[in-house]
Amino acid sequence: MRTALAALAFVVAAGGTEAAEQLPRFAPNTLYPDARATLLTSGWQPAPVSVRACDRRESTCEIYPEAENCSPVGSAACSMLWKRGAQLISVMTIGDSDILVRSASCRSGC
Repeated sequence: MRTALAALAFVVAAGGTEAAEQLPRFAPNTLYPDARATLLTSGWQPAPVSVRACDRRESTCEIYPEAENCSPVGSAACSMLWKRGAQLISVMTIGDSDILVRSASCRSGC
């Protein structure tokens, strides 16, 4: 029984590591335009966004068609959607003039 549980734990851990490696990683304080260039050269494409929420951040949404929603207050956080094959990720950014990458997370297919 212990052997079966250990084998199961190994399989789950290996799958979790593989999934995590599929997400793009960015160094702290990476500017979004630099991250965007990296995503494009890595085969990611801006995902079509049908409904956007860009109150008082219209310029960001005009520049970046992948912008799904941007907060008009606080740290000016935005969610940028990217697609590669069946994978859909959200790249979260902060900042108004210098937009920095905060994180990347899976939405589906990862």
